[in-house]
This record gives sequence, structure tokens and C-alpha cells, in this order.
Amino acid sequence: MRSTFKLLFYINRLKIKKNGRCPIMGRVTLDGKISQYSTGLEIEPDLWDAKVGKAFTDGRKTGNITGEKRNELNRLNSLLEALEEKAKAAYKRNVDSYGFVSAEIIKNAVTGKSDVKETLLSLFDEHNGEYAKRVGIDRTRHSYVRYLTTRKHIFNFLKFKYDLEDIPLRSLTMKFMTDFTFYFSTVLRLKVSAYNDYLILLHKMTRLALKKHILKRDPFAGHKIEKVPVNHRHLNREQFEKLLNAKLPTYRLCHTRDLFVFSVFTGIGRADLANLTEDNIVTKEDGSKWIHIARQKTKAECHIKLLDIPLRIIEKYKGEGKDGRLFYVPQTCNLCRSLKIIAEQCCLGCHLTFYQARHSFATLICLSNGVPIETISKMMGHYSIRTTQIYAEITNHKVSRDLETLSENTKGKYALPDDGMPSRVFKCGNYSGWKKECASNDETKIK
Repeated sequence: MRSTFKLLFYINRLKIKKNGRCPIMGRVTLDGKISQYSTGLEIEPDLWDAKVGKAFTDGRKTGNITGEKRNELNRLNSLLEALEEKAKAAYKRNVDSYGFVSAEIIKNAVTGKSDVKETLLSLFDEHNGEYAKRVGIDRTRHSYVRYLTTRKHIFNFLKFKYDLEDIPLRSLTMKFMTDFTFYFSTVLRLKVSAYNDYLILLHKMTRLALKKHILKRDPFAGHKIEKVPVNHRHLNREQFEKLLNAKLPTYRLCHTRDLFVFSVFTGIGRADLANLTEDNIVTKEDGSKWIHIARQKTKAECHIKLLDIPLRIIEKYKGEGKDGRLFYVPQTCNLCRSLKIIAEQCCLGCHLTFYQARHSFATLICLSNGVPIETISKMMGHYSIRTTQIYAEITNHKVSRDLETLSENTKGKYALPDDGMPSRVFKCGNYSGWKKECASNDETKIK
């Protein structure tokens, strides 16, 4: 796509400085759209040739150009020519590489202003570079890797679909998101649950571009992430008892099972479990022990009472953790491998994850035993109770038990009033006098 492109230099005669000079301005015109900027250069008004957009270097025009002054003006014109070449190069680069260019992009290229922010992958690189510095402080390496993987998928998609190495942010449309989703499902053959995170992080980049005023509108504003029904969010009572009573053959599997069980009884995820220290255990006046911890993910304060089994697990592995930590927690990949083996040996019929452990804490341990959902939300470190409602599923067992309680509480409390009217329902519930009775009532109202 070729556009009508023009670059013009002029002076702002309304802003004469104390030294008698005026600032030299640049104007980029592309398809009728104009973007202006300051070159950072200045010149005396009578030495500027407005017709060609350059400084006079011929003394016949002004009559007062000395040898030294002529050299200065020649250097000035050389700088303007360099800016012009820079603008032309930016125009050609964007047209050839991205198939898109704007006056604003050329202006930023000439002035050296945030050129890397104009394209999607360069914005990703900038974001990921800043994100990497925060890993281990307030960001996790796992999240950082997700951003890197998303960037890799976008690069491969651009080469596959458009034969491009990058794409301007201003050329993004909803079709791009649709095509990207189609690429995941057909070319890479990924499930929705596998690529949803990549779409979320892509959308985050466009929102970041909005905050930085690179984009004026979000091209993916109307996009909705497809929701996938999740099975086995939590263990049922039978599955959990199988897990507790299983005779596992190795120490590694027993250790992983105990960490998982600890998470089920406390709602603590893998990352927080790894960072749990002796300082996080607080003993109250009544002798009960509590976990006080700020979640790594949300920094929300969690206060969880330690029940019998978690206390026994802490005592069992006392001294195993390093640097004051309560437990030695293997890397995520090793934990997942061990949990898979445990699930197979226990014949649970589902995959075990620490997300599932948190779900089980909310549903199996708390909600099924009468703990209010508001309390569960506080213990799990959720800012919104809506998040807790996703974790805490109402089980049939709890519904049955709650209705039994309701039946007992309402029994004999209410009574049907005796209106002294005999039953008039005959033959399968048909009462032929209904219409007559209604008509009689209507006549009474009229009178």
C-alpha cells in the first residue's frame, strides 16, 4: 500500500527567541493527515528560504553571509537533510515490513520518540523487559514465561498469516483476534483452555497501548473469552478419603501427597506453600495456631486456623525446609508429575492440581461443613466474593443437609389458617363451580 507522503520544514515566526532566532518545525503529511514537531534547530528569519524549506547559503539573497556563517548554515541544511532521509526511511520500512504507516509513526521515528512502542511485538518486548526486573519481587517467573510464550505465538502467527515480523498497533482489528484464535484451534490444534491465557495477555497489550496514548481505542474491546466448563474442580469425599488412606510406594509420592493434603485443609496454593515460614504461624491466647500470610498473587492478607491434620504435617516435616521455611516444595513440573502418579495409583479418575486443592478447601472442607462463604473468601484471600463463588461449589450433600435443617427449623412454626370452607374439589381436581363463584363475586362488587 503506497500513500501520499510529504515532508516540509518551516519556521515559527510567532516565536522569536531572545537571540533573534525562530524554531525550525517539521510537518509530515500522509494521506491528508498532518503531524507536526519541533526539530530542535533554530535560525534567523531573514536567513530562511520558505520556498525550499531550507536556509539560505547564497550571500546574493541576503548580502550578509560570511564564510563562518555560511558553514553554519550548511551544517544546518545537512541536519535537515538527515531528518528528511530518516523520515523517508521510516516510511519505507513501515510500508515494506508492516504494510501500514501513519504521520504519527514517521514523526516518532524522526524525533526518536518511543519508536519501539508503535508495533505489537516491540511493545511486548518493552513490557517483558520491565516485567523481568520484577520477577522474584512482586512477580513470578511462571507469569513471566507466559508473556514470553505469548510473544512467541504472536510472532509465529504473523509469519504464518501475513508473512510479517511485526505489526503496527494501529492496524490491529477484531479480525486479528479472530484469526489468532482460529490459528490456535486449527493450526496448533490447542484446546480453548490451553490458549485462553494467550488471548488475555494479547488484550492486555492493547490496553497498555491505550494507557500510553499509543492507541485511541481498544481494537479488542468487544472480544469475549470463551468459557470452558471445568470438571473435577474439587475432590469429593470418597476421592479425598482414597487419597488419605493410600499406601504410596516412595517417599517422594508421600511427601507430595502430604503437601497436597495440607493445601486442601488450608487453601494455600503452591507458591504460598513454598514461601510459608515459621514466622507465619501465630499462636492465639486460646492456644490455637493460625497461618497469617499475604498471598503472593494478590498480596491479600489470609488468616487460616490450623486444624489437626495440617498441624501433624508441619510436625512431620519439621526441619526439612531451608531458610526458616516450613516445607521443602519441589518445582512445579516435579510436583505435577508426582500428582499424576498419585492420581493414577489411587484411581481418582481426575488430575490433581494445587488449584484443585484450593477448590477442595473451599467446598469439601469449609462449605460442606457449614462455614459461611464470606469467611471462606477472607481465608482464601479473595478481594471479591464472586471469585469465591467460583471456587466454592454447592454440593448435593450440603443442599440435602441444609434443607433438613430448614425442615427442622420450620416444623410447627407456621400453620395454615382455617377458613371453615369445605373442600370442593371433585373428580381429579376439577371444580365446576369456580366460574359461577367468580361471576357471583363480580356481581357483588358491582352492586
